Amino acid sequence: MVKIVSCGQTFKLFEIMQFRFKLLIPVLVLLVSYSLSAQYGPRLFLDAPGIYFTAPSVEDFNKNMGLGADINMNIGTHNTVVRFGGGSRFTVDPKAEEIQKAYLTTPFVKLEAGAGRYRSNGNKCAKTHRPAFTAMAKAGVRYNFLTPKNRPEGTDKGELDYNLGLEFGYFYIRDIIKNYEVFATGDYYLKSKTVAAEAGLRIFFNLRGRRD
Repeated sequence: MVKIVSCGQTFKLFEIMQFRFKLLIPVLVLLVSYSLSAQYGPRLFLDAPGIYFTAPSVEDFNKNMGLGADINMNIGTHNTVVRFGGGSRFTVDPKAEEIQKAYLTTPFVKLEAGAGRYRSNGNKCAKTHRPAFTAMAKAGVRYNFLTPKNRPEGTDKGELDYNLGLEFGYFYIRDIIKNYEVFATGDYYLKSKTVAAEAGLRIFFNLRGRRD
């Protein structure tokens, strides 16, 4: 027997998920903070910058796509990370009738926590000239600063949203301090109910690295 779920029930389900997710964020931060108290202390990475292709809504890919750039601070272990930072998306609507309405800039700040494999390999990056990977699930919160162009009349100047997603990355350890990572992410945003995708390159610095 097939049970039909009404639109009202679906909306209520999303509201419950969103509420539970708000409770989940501090729990994630506490869990990651606990893991950072490991014997050798946390790993510190500064992503400066990350440059990537972005599709804020995969469903409307042909009407909203472009480039993104951000700077992030990462505090982590080989299995967990807390990341905070900010940047901006520069997107275009190729089908817009007026040029001034085709281009859109959306600054943002974000906080994320992830768990899985984070910038690590079998020997925990103890040697250079070895590949390392990221494959983790993540959750976070993002605040978009809206401009008159992308803000409906009468709404706030900002938009808060919560995301659940996956992140994959690869880099070759050429240097103990500075390296380059290719990455791809996919996120589902709970409030806007959109799926976003990003793929690009990060330059990152190991702030605890030392050249002997």
